[in-house]
Amino acid sequence: MSLREQIAKTARAWLKAHRDRNPDAIRALVAPDFIANFHPKSLPPQGNKDGEGYVQFSAQAFTLFETYSPTEVDLVVDEGPRKAVCYVEARGYKELTIGCGTGTAAAPGVNDGYSNQYIHKLTLTEDGRLVKVFDSFVDSAAMMVFMGKVFAAKSGVSQPSE
Repeated sequence: MSLREQIAKTARAWLKAHRDRNPDAIRALVAPDFIANFHPKSLPPQGNKDGEGYVQFSAQAFTLFETYSPTEVDLVVDEGPRKAVCYVEARGYKELTIGCGTGTAAAPGVNDGYSNQYIHKLTLTEDGRLVKVFDSFVDSAAMMVFMGKVFAAKSGVSQPSE
């Protein structure tokens, strides 16, 4: 297998580990000196994460959705610097209910689902088998709208619509 093919294989395995919501599969792909960077910097989680920190963050993030499906739209590989850039579209669903008198009701807006776009830039090890640096770029507007609905539903506070 060429280095280019190996980089693409690792990038797709990285995406699959997230699609499968499998922290152990993510852990198996991180290099010992792994670092995750989140962009834009104004969004949580602020700061960088090492390998285990990223695995724990992912495991927690996976609980935000009953379903979460990132799909590869495009993958660009540059074997010189051992990088892969993947454009990803993701959809997810989280059913939340809020207290309503003596019963519960669906949380407004949250149960409509989640849709977002990401760019994942991966810098890999010399052999292309492990991820050394993960730069995650997210559509911050879509993220903030959805998370605002989730937090509002959990606290029982109504949120303005988009």
